[in-house]
Amino acid sequence: DLPYSCTVCIPEPPRPSLPMDHDAFISPYDDPNECKKKSLFIKRDKLMIDEVELGSGNFGCVKKGVFKMESKQIDVAIKVLKNENEKSVKDEMMREAHFMHQLSDPFIVRMIGLCEAEALMLVMEMAPAGPLNKFLSGKKDQVTIENIVMMMHQVSMGMKYLEGRNFVHRDLAARNVLLVNQQYAKISDFGLSKALGADDNYYKARTGGKWPLKWYAPECIQFHKFSSKSDVWSFGITMWEAFSYGGKPYKKMKGPEVMSFIDSGNRMDCPAGCPEAMYELMKECWTYKHEERPGFVKVEEKMRTFYYSICKKIPDYMKTENGKPPK
Repeated sequence: DLPYSCTVCIPEPPRPSLPMDHDAFISPYDDPNECKKKSLFIKRDKLMIDEVELGSGNFGCVKKGVFKMESKQIDVAIKVLKNENEKSVKDEMMREAHFMHQLSDPFIVRMIGLCEAEALMLVMEMAPAGPLNKFLSGKKDQVTIENIVMMMHQVSMGMKYLEGRNFVHRDLAARNVLLVNQQYAKISDFGLSKALGADDNYYKARTGGKWPLKWYAPECIQFHKFSSKSDVWSFGITMWEAFSYGGKPYKKMKGPEVMSFIDSGNRMDCPAGCPEAMYELMKECWTYKHEERPGFVKVEEKMRTFYYSICKKIPDYMKTENGKPPK
């Protein structure tokens, strides 16, 4: 028998790694000495570039690399612009760089800097598990619904941060949510993003261009108006993609068919196995009139409340400073 005063410590079962456990949760410039040296432009000798391509597009390709800082080295993804690309593509990349350099949030892919050498290169922190839609495809047996709720809550926090800074993403989709690991999601690809003036509620695009119409709110398609509320519509589509494990929205419908489908009051069905509360939130995000649509403050609150309701333990990254969940 144990003495009266003894207590037996039973170790907690191992939990999955969470964002706070990962170095990527901390800004590369967390060290004040590194922060002093931070600038938009990076010297070429600070970069080691791997020949392995992570992806490619009209702009060029994305390569893996290492950025040598004063006190450490970090893995990075390097967007390399083709030299023969036209000026407009270069200008778009420069806009993306200037935009991203202003942002610092754990749930947004951080911009490290620009390097002008053998080509123009946009250097970003690495999210090695890749795009959310590709990661989830064929993983129904490995990724739980709770896991998806957690990742989408992280996306809602990143979008709330952007909304608070008057930035409109304009291209939120599962393909532009990158994973550090299965527990940690970050928003990426700010090529279409725009900063709104302090008194502006929306940005009006002057040209159509190639737009991801299946992710766009009615006012974007009809009037070329973009706001945080149109990003909320896109968040609803991104939720649908996640809960359908990388499914393609609106199946084989073409753009005009999608517009007619939405205008008629129709919405996509609830993905199999998706919690009813999450589908109800999707439908709120798909409110036709943007002025009646919730903002990300409300969306994030609903995501958080639902996640608390299904989680036995509140993850560290969701706690407030006093260690307790917010009310």
